[in-house]
Amino acid sequence: MTPKQLHVFRAVLSTGSTIGASAVLKLSQSAISRQLSGLEAEIGFDLFHRDRGRLVATPEAHLLSQEVGELADVLARLKRRTDELGAGRFGKSLIKMGFPHSMTTTVLPRLIRDFLGEAKEISVELVAGPYDYIERAVMGRTADFGFVRLPTEDLGFEVMPLLSSGMLCAIPADHPLAARDRIEAEDLVRADLVLLGRLRHNRQEIEERLRSAQGNVRCRVETHSVESSIAMVAEGVGISIVPSLIGSFINSDRVRLIPLEPESWSDYGIITLRDSPLSRPMLRFVEMLRNVLLRQARLTRPVAIGDD
Repeated sequence: MTPKQLHVFRAVLSTGSTIGASAVLKLSQSAISRQLSGLEAEIGFDLFHRDRGRLVATPEAHLLSQEVGELADVLARLKRRTDELGAGRFGKSLIKMGFPHSMTTTVLPRLIRDFLGEAKEISVELVAGPYDYIERAVMGRTADFGFVRLPTEDLGFEVMPLLSSGMLCAIPADHPLAARDRIEAEDLVRADLVLLGRLRHNRQEIEERLRSAQGNVRCRVETHSVESSIAMVAEGVGISIVPSLIGSFINSDRVRLIPLEPESWSDYGIITLRDSPLSRPMLRFVEMLRNVLLRQARLTRPVAIGDD
């Protein structure tokens, strides 16, 4: 019993003739007769008998009509679904993605708008937090994938490297250093600093660089997002050092973002569970994300899969 036979059966039942079914299904009359005969041969009894040129349904046909109709509807939905999957449209699906807080208010709003403009039936849930939280969210399946700094703390993920990012100094626009094109650690001697959380890996790197240049670090404020640190800088609280990946998207006419020398690069990428590969819509979103970051963020460069 094939889907085509079921469609022919329904069409003949509703029109009362092979000619009518031929018009409905846009098949030849001989093809309609062939499919109907094949179905009757397979089930072992007649579904129609002829009466003055019309095909009249047998009692057995009427008994089967509801079940066949329901099955045909299911098969039609299945066909539409497979067509959507083939075209990269996943129907009304929810994508749960993990990102740091700063990206959810800077890079992502416009990117998600553009993505949803392409993927009409997709819904998005943002899971926000620091990188270790994002790793736990992916491990616990709270997020389908997460954007994190590499390497991950847990080695059990499937990793898709995306790009590397340098560091920027966020300096009050009226500060003497704001006229520089480059900032070195020696320039920050005795400067009041606004630094990201001490548990972050790049915080440790920054403090080591500053100590090697000036012996101590004057951290006046510790924050936990790039947005808040730049807001502190705008108020003249101090100077901050932030990843260019995110800092590039935060605009303030009271803050200048200047590259920190010598360059220090950090790798970022997408993580998933090994048994949960990215779907086609997810891959499209990741592609759009990578393009936006490489095109618009300062001090970023691509990282190919397999790069160290």
